Amino acid sequence: MTTPNVSSVVYDVDPIVVGPDGLPVTPSELPAPEAEQPVPKKKNVLARIFCAILVIVSVVVLFLPIQVVKGLEGAKSTLFSLAGDLFKDGTSKLFGFLPTFADTSSVIGQLAAISFYVFLLMLVLTVVFGIVGIFCSKKAPCMLRTVLCFFTLGFAVYTVTTLAVNYAAKGIVLDLIPVALTAVGMILCLILGVAKLGKKGWVNFVQFILSLAVVAALILVLVKENAGFNAGLESLKLGSAANIVTLVLFAVAVLNLLFAIVSIQTGGVAFDIVRYVIMLVIGAAVCYLAIASKAEGKLFLILAIVVAAASLVQLILAIVQGKVSNKAVVEEAPVEETPAEEEFVREEFAEALPYEGGPVDGVEIAKEVTPTFTAPPAQVQTAGYDFYNCKSFDPFIAILNNEERNQFTELFILKFKGTMPEIPDYQVGGDNKEFFRKLFIYLGQYRDRIPDSLLAKIYQFAIKM
Repeated sequence: MTTPNVSSVVYDVDPIVVGPDGLPVTPSELPAPEAEQPVPKKKNVLARIFCAILVIVSVVVLFLPIQVVKGLEGAKSTLFSLAGDLFKDGTSKLFGFLPTFADTSSVIGQLAAISFYVFLLMLVLTVVFGIVGIFCSKKAPCMLRTVLCFFTLGFAVYTVTTLAVNYAAKGIVLDLIPVALTAVGMILCLILGVAKLGKKGWVNFVQFILSLAVVAALILVLVKENAGFNAGLESLKLGSAANIVTLVLFAVAVLNLLFAIVSIQTGGVAFDIVRYVIMLVIGAAVCYLAIASKAEGKLFLILAIVVAAASLVQLILAIVQGKVSNKAVVEEAPVEETPAEEEFVREEFAEALPYEGGPVDGVEIAKEVTPTFTAPPAQVQTAGYDFYNCKSFDPFIAILNNEERNQFTELFILKFKGTMPEIPDYQVGGDNKEFFRKLFIYLGQYRDRIPDSLLAKIYQFAIKM
């Protein structure tokens, strides 16, 4: 005889919650569940403060006297005071429609005009994304990194181009305000980069300094040594495309500086290697133009060597940095542990079948012994039993009537009619799955002791377990 495969217990009687005094507790007396504490939102106050500072600086700089290229020379003026004169008749036009104070008839003036509009565009983007960072606390850190990229790029390009134009016209003229704000942007990028990347942030900052040197040297070649640059292009029979080549190289220099600023904060060695190779090729080409132009001065060749040498150093550093990063990833890779073999315990399952009377296969029926003296059974008083007496709820006993409770108590709890060693003790209010399973396995030995109505209740309860 077998019992069912027990997976879960389903009770017909709802459980009763008992208080400290042993009496049932009504739902109204139960303590209210504690409310979940809301997770505090990150306010990112420091990032928002820096966004506000950069926005304010970008607006204030419009009213500060800085170097502005007029014609082919630099002059001190404020951007706000020049705004009204920018759209008057007689001003030069960049690309035929953008008004500018620089003389766009020469490539030097075109570069100055482009850098001026790049500077204004970066200021506008700094203000827009800075305002977003101020009012969106969740996105403030990301907005701060974006604002720093625009802020540093705008001042760096404008400062280098203005210095180059002034140097070509009347010597070195240092404009402190753009230089100082460029340095502030670089320092803030370095702080964020080190905070995110650790020691790698310092390496990326060195790469940025080298990129700035490459861009400055290339712009000096395009502005200060423009005649020698054009002569080198003529030797390659590209004299007619000199202006286009100059503008393309200037755009590549600006993009290279932008990616260098981004790399300070986020890394990205794989892409950096590509741009270092591009700048190395450009440096080698400029060196060739310096030699082919046969320029009298040595400045052209020195600047070309700086572009090529700095790009080569950047490429070597990037390759070494990439190998170190890959080695660190391999060393930090977790070692997969072989999982221990799972031990399987073979469980015996038995199927419960209703008993219909008669002999049971495999069970020997004990021979009836007629005793010479039969003592009258003592009366066990279990009437009125309820689960409050023992302060323990028992789902099976709760479904029995008084007579069935008396019979169950005599048989399995008090064991008045004899012990059943094969069947475990019944735990009132406890887990009795094993009790019911063994009861049906050895039912043939003790069937004559169990009344039919009680056996039916046991069977109904067991098949629901």
